Amino acid sequence: MGRLPDTFAGQRITARFPYTMPGELQIGFAQSGVIFPDVTFTNTTDKPFEIHRLIPWVAALDANRVLLNPQPDQLDILEALVRLDIVDFRTDMKLTKSPTLIRDLVKGFSEKTWEWAEPYPMPNSGGFQIAVTTLANPIESSITSLRVELTFQGFLIQIAPPSDSR
Repeated sequence: MGRLPDTFAGQRITARFPYTMPGELQIGFAQSGVIFPDVTFTNTTDKPFEIHRLIPWVAALDANRVLLNPQPDQLDILEALVRLDIVDFRTDMKLTKSPTLIRDLVKGFSEKTWEWAEPYPMPNSGGFQIAVTTLANPIESSITSLRVELTFQGFLIQIAPPSDSR
């Protein structure tokens, strides 16, 4: 984890509460630009969300959309089949220049996270639009689709003392 700021929007941060914003999308192979519903990654809390990392995961599914057991290796196979295109819709800023393979976002074999040295602030009603693109299935035929799981982790921050209205 990087440095923690003392202020947000000119106000002193008085408390931090661990928070996670997960989402998952089932998608077939050779699909382009399938978008998570915007509400999935929208901050709907009454506090700003200070994001520290994105944890991506890909799971192989069979024809009945049931998880395969055992799963193919993440970095060698599945993460090389999924590209993400991430846009902060509050600022209309792209976090990826173009659709980027998951394996190129994460740190490597031991820590499969995309972490930022500075927290990424997400105020109420802000969020991400995430489009998923999959490549053709180069592996065994028992895998018919994928479940792309993304989790943003960090802290909800309190910038004002609690009151009787919240």
